[in-house]
Amino acid sequence: MTIRNISQDHLSEVLREHLTPSAHITTPERLFGREGKLRQIGRAFNSVGRHVFIYGDRGVGKSSLALTAAHMHHGSGSDPIYVPCSETSTFGDIIQAVGNASFAVTERFEHPGSPSSLNMTIMGSGGGLSRGSRPRPEIEKPTDLNSAFDVIRYVASRLQGNIVVVIDEYERITEEADKTIFAEFMRSVPDFDGRMKFVFCGIGSTVDELLGSHTSVGRRLETVELERLHHDHLWRIITAVSEKLDVEIDREMLIRIGITSDGFPHYVHLIGESLFWKMFDDNEEVRRAGARHYKAGVNGALTRTEAILRTAYFKATQKTKNTEDYEVALWSLADHHNLRRQVTEIYNKSYLPISQQLGKRTGERLTKSQFNNRLLRLREESHDRVLVGHGSGWFSFRENVLRGYVRLNAENRGITLARDHYITT
Repeated sequence: MTIRNISQDHLSEVLREHLTPSAHITTPERLFGREGKLRQIGRAFNSVGRHVFIYGDRGVGKSSLALTAAHMHHGSGSDPIYVPCSETSTFGDIIQAVGNASFAVTERFEHPGSPSSLNMTIMGSGGGLSRGSRPRPEIEKPTDLNSAFDVIRYVASRLQGNIVVVIDEYERITEEADKTIFAEFMRSVPDFDGRMKFVFCGIGSTVDELLGSHTSVGRRLETVELERLHHDHLWRIITAVSEKLDVEIDREMLIRIGITSDGFPHYVHLIGESLFWKMFDDNEEVRRAGARHYKAGVNGALTRTEAILRTAYFKATQKTKNTEDYEVALWSLADHHNLRRQVTEIYNKSYLPISQQLGKRTGERLTKSQFNNRLLRLREESHDRVLVGHGSGWFSFRENVLRGYVRLNAENRGITLARDHYITT
C-alpha cells in the first residue's frame, strides 16, 4: 500500500469524489471543459418560454451537463426532477413520472401514518384531487396534451422557486405518435414566467435527427451540441486526482490517455480509477505513475466498459477466420481524429503502418482490395453493423463511442493510435 501518506480510505474518498465512470456528474467544478455550455444553458433559462435540448454522441457527457445545469438553477428546497426514457416509455408515462417526482419519496412509498392522511389522485384533464383508499399519492397518466399540462401546473403548484426537469435519453422514444405529442408539448409547455424549465437530452448528430419531422418546435428550444472533449480538459480529470494524492502523471502518459479515450470522459474515468488503484497496490513506494500502472489502467477500462460496447466489438471481430484482419481494420479506421475517412487514405496512412508495428511481412498484409472488403463486411448484420458506408469508399463508425473502445483494445496490444493526429485546442 505504497502511495506515500495515502491510506486506502483516503484514496477511496478521493476517487469517489473525482472519478465516477458509473455515475453522472452534478457539480460544475468537476465538469471540465463544459463551462461555455453551462453559460449557454444559463442564458437560455433566463429567456421566458425557452427550454433546452442537449444532443451528441453516446458517452460524451450529456446527462452530466444537464444535471449539473439543473442543480445550479433548481430551487434549493428539493432536487431537480430527473426522468430517463426507456424503449417502452410513452409520452403519458414520462409526464406521469414528472408529476410523481413532485412528491417526496416517503409520500409515495410509505403508507399514511393516520386515518386522516390525504391520499391523492390527480384526475385527468381537470387536475383535481380526490380522496380514496390508495396507499400513496399518485398522478394519473395523462392521455392528451391538456391533461399533461394539468400535471405540469400541479407540479409548479407543489414546488417552490425555480424548477428544472431533465428528460434524458429522448432518442429511445420510438413511436411516431409519442414523438408528435412530445413536439406539441415542447412547443406549448408553460414555464410559469420563467420558473419552470425543461432540459431534454438525446443521442444524435443533429436535433433534426431526434425530432424528425417536428422541427418547428425549434424556436422554443435552445439547442446545445455536446462534442467530444479536447485533450487538455481530459487531462484535468486525471491531474485533479494526482494533485490530491501528490503523485506525478507525466505529460506523455496524459497524452496517451487523451488519445486512447478519443475525447470521451467516461473512458478517462475508467482508466484513472484502475491506474491509481494499481499505484496504491504497488510493492514499492510510488511517487510517479509508470508503464505498468498505465497498462493496468487501460486493461481495467477494457474489462469495465459497458457490456454493449464489448459485445459489439466481439461480434464485429471474433470470427472463425480473419479475426485479426477485422480488428486491425477497426484500429485503422480509428487511427485519426477525423470521424469519416476514405479507404485509400485509411489503407496507406493507417493500415500499412499498423501492420508494420505488428511485425507483418509484406506477404502477410492485406491488399487494398482485401482491406476494403473487410470494411464492407463490417457494415453487415453478421458483424453487428459497427461501420457505416457513405459511398465512394468512405467509412465511419456507427457510434463514435465505439472508436474509444477500439482504441483501448489497440492500446492494450501495444499499438497507440492517432499519435500524430490527436485533438488539440
